[in-house]
Amino acid sequence: MQRAASLLPLPALLAELGIEIDAVLDGTGVSAEHLRPDAFIPYAAFLAVLDKACSLSGRNDIGMLLGKRQTLAALGPLGSVLRHAATLGDAIAEFAAFQRSNSTGGTVYVMRAQKDVILGYGVYDATAVISPQIYDLVLAVGCNLIAELTGGAEGPEEIHLSRPQPGDPSPYRRLGGCPVRFGQNQTGLLLRGSTLAFPLPAADSDLHDQALSRLLSGSVGLSRDMAGRVRHLLRPQMLMGQAGMEDVARRLDVHPRALRRRLRQDGTTFAAIRDEVRYAAAREFLMLGALGITDIAVALDYATASSFVHAFRRWSGVSPGAWRAGRADRGNPDRPA
Repeated sequence: MQRAASLLPLPALLAELGIEIDAVLDGTGVSAEHLRPDAFIPYAAFLAVLDKACSLSGRNDIGMLLGKRQTLAALGPLGSVLRHAATLGDAIAEFAAFQRSNSTGGTVYVMRAQKDVILGYGVYDATAVISPQIYDLVLAVGCNLIAELTGGAEGPEEIHLSRPQPGDPSPYRRLGGCPVRFGQNQTGLLLRGSTLAFPLPAADSDLHDQALSRLLSGSVGLSRDMAGRVRHLLRPQMLMGQAGMEDVARRLDVHPRALRRRLRQDGTTFAAIRDEVRYAAAREFLMLGALGITDIAVALDYATASSFVHAFRRWSGVSPGAWRAGRADRGNPDRPA
């Protein structure tokens, strides 16, 4: 599921491009009544709306245009928590920790990169047709939120994208006013360690704690089942090479035996969830087309490329190379099968 608030600026954006919102929503399972701050829609439908907006408008930058119109308000109660945090680093940590109150299809994460950090995003919903527009949207949202939180005083050091470099990369460079690296093993914003220490102008411990209490009250957000928590955590854990059950149990602060028992109660297993997340991420990397099979295997925390190829064939019935080639034969590089 996905909070629909980030789609609220879409009707006005489409109107400027001469497109009716109803034409975009038609067939996606999303109606105009869903476009309100407190509504949640299926994550796959959210991506379908982005794809259809791109197709009907003819604008490959529709995700970026939509993301540029986002504010903290799109995050619901979480936005107030971030606004009143003490530092930008505190706000970003809470963004990653509580983002699941807004989405259970893609994960925001913070990953150390030597002295700096990457504020990244990855899709893990195995039912979703991956849209490159979601990554353009989240990059723009991330740049906007950092600017809004710091009053425009701070921004990313670099932007990283898993997709290949497009013919015109200048929109990405303008997005954060910084260098852009394509063909990476993740999509996100690289932030200097010193940037994280920036004190936020609206910092207020009382207001922050009140907002956090409202967020945790259970009156908003999505289910907190253990299987969902594991799915949400696994995508960044794979990038860190820590996708074993013991690694995930440690992050969730539970014993591996307790984790196994909780997942069994949810009707699944750790291995099954890891396969789901790996398959979703593998299709995304293959669809974007910038990484080779060995690099994808590393990004998915496989010991060897052959292990990844064997697993992908088991999931899909074909090799990763054949899956990628099949998409190329269909002549539609922006959508997977």
